[in-house]
Amino acid sequence: MINRIPQALIDELISRTNIVHIINQRIPLKKQGSNFIACCPFHVEKTPSFTVNLKKKFYYCFSCGSHGNIINFLMHHDQLTFIESIQQLSILHGISIKHFLYKTKNNNYHGDIIYTFMRDICNYYQNNLKHKKYSYAYKYLKNRGLTDSSIIDFKIGFAPMGWNNILTNINLSSYNHKLIHQSGMWIKYHQNKKYDRFRNRIMFPMHNKLGKIIAFGGRLIQNNNTEPKYLNSPDTYIFKKNQYLYGFYEICTKYKNIPYILLVEGYIDVIILTQFGVNYAVASLGTSITINHIQLIYSVTNQMICCYDGDSAGKKAAWRTLNIILPYLHDHREICFMFLPVKEDPDTLIRKIGKDNFLKQISKAQSLSNFIFDTLLHKVKIQTLEGRVKLSHLILPMINKIPGQILKLCLLQQLSNKIGILDENKLNQLLIQHSPTLTSNVQNNDITYNIKHILIGLLIQNPKLAKLVPTIKGLKECKDNIIIEFVKLVKLCKSYPYLTTEQLIHYYHQHDENNCFTNIIRLAHWNHMITDDMITVTFIDTLTKLYDLILEHRQNILISRDRTSTLKIEERQELWLLNQTLSKHTLT
Repeated sequence: MINRIPQALIDELISRTNIVHIINQRIPLKKQGSNFIACCPFHVEKTPSFTVNLKKKFYYCFSCGSHGNIINFLMHHDQLTFIESIQQLSILHGISIKHFLYKTKNNNYHGDIIYTFMRDICNYYQNNLKHKKYSYAYKYLKNRGLTDSSIIDFKIGFAPMGWNNILTNINLSSYNHKLIHQSGMWIKYHQNKKYDRFRNRIMFPMHNKLGKIIAFGGRLIQNNNTEPKYLNSPDTYIFKKNQYLYGFYEICTKYKNIPYILLVEGYIDVIILTQFGVNYAVASLGTSITINHIQLIYSVTNQMICCYDGDSAGKKAAWRTLNIILPYLHDHREICFMFLPVKEDPDTLIRKIGKDNFLKQISKAQSLSNFIFDTLLHKVKIQTLEGRVKLSHLILPMINKIPGQILKLCLLQQLSNKIGILDENKLNQLLIQHSPTLTSNVQNNDITYNIKHILIGLLIQNPKLAKLVPTIKGLKECKDNIIIEFVKLVKLCKSYPYLTTEQLIHYYHQHDENNCFTNIIRLAHWNHMITDDMITVTFIDTLTKLYDLILEHRQNILISRDRTSTLKIEERQELWLLNQTLSKHTLT
């Protein structure tokens, strides 16, 4: 069984590492106050919005929202796996992780061995294409239009029929069988028997940023109804399907300036497009686009072009993609949609019309605004009042998700032209009405967000303040969602008195049960403008105000109830105590 890396080691590595020094080796940082700033390496920008805090040991981009500790940075920027990031930091600090990093019962250390194993399998698959008995596999590739150069460049191979080809053709003496199973290349069945995952398939290796093979994709040579046409490696500790884009490694290796990324569906689409000189295509392995894919693409370019079938299924897929991407569309970013003719895919289309005409099709890709309005206008009768109201109802929540203020304004102006409301103030009122609000079960608006904002923000940035909270009994009874999070935060800080801000962020990243991680990150970077000598005083004063507001809320409930019905004896006693307490607070 694989053991997890101890949290103590992770904390030790984060604590020892000078995050400013490591990041400054990759991008030039400039000191500004207590932070260091730079243009964000995860998206293209002209004005620096990327901040690094040495004391708190994390980074944050106020533009694209990228954030994390030094491990997150190495994974995101250097495209390392979690294990590789741990290894790199351990070497830097001279800490040996050999005794607990992915051990088996025999204490075999698996470090880079799995990459060697994956390389050996890739070589075996490649060599198969040279054998006469597998000439049909080579002919299949040639019939699909792949050149010998592409076959070599993309390290394409062939997994023949058979259940035990890996066991038979690869020297496994230096590999532990559990390691092989962890690679995803074997499938276990009853009584611990195993067989090859990939059989009778054209094999496409997948590389990490360092060029190491981490997984495979396989395409059946002959389609049948019993097996999927495409099959990918399962998720392993070196490969996560929802974080991977086929062809991304090759693009980043060859090109420094990437004008756009064309997102297509399959491996062969990427390879054929590359053959024709369309050099910026990647494939998402048949899965819907994920946040990881979005961040990966926008880390190297500002323009994403999504290529889909032109039928209704393709349009629905594009609409799902659009809704996922909206929260990441800052003003410098673009997304367009290219819809293919019926029964065509990128590889067949470019062979029919050629590179120049294909590039013209890319240049004609539908813009974000056109796609949104064209789609929604088919759902309403814009000629009627009710249709215009429905259009507004459908599009305003989408516009509100967009962080780019200029883009948001332009879409709002387009909407105004469609529905006939040209007054800018009225449009802004509509937008505000459809803005997402903080959910709360409390019926009293006196408990303001500002108070809770200050308390949580100060506590995240100074976890030791938790000891100043005398009791959470009254707070625990409050049903306000943000106060519930505050109570949870106080309990966490009291349970672990030596918690740091970074450790808190890491905890919420791992245990984000109420989807509050984004707000935690923002508050961790909140510039409260409170001097160090006033932080404790401000926290105590704000906490007192919160208690008072909760007491006032309960007081108002009892007074309202007394006007409509008779209070119970214990309720009258409670109201008297509330009146006495609040009057004392008012006098002081």
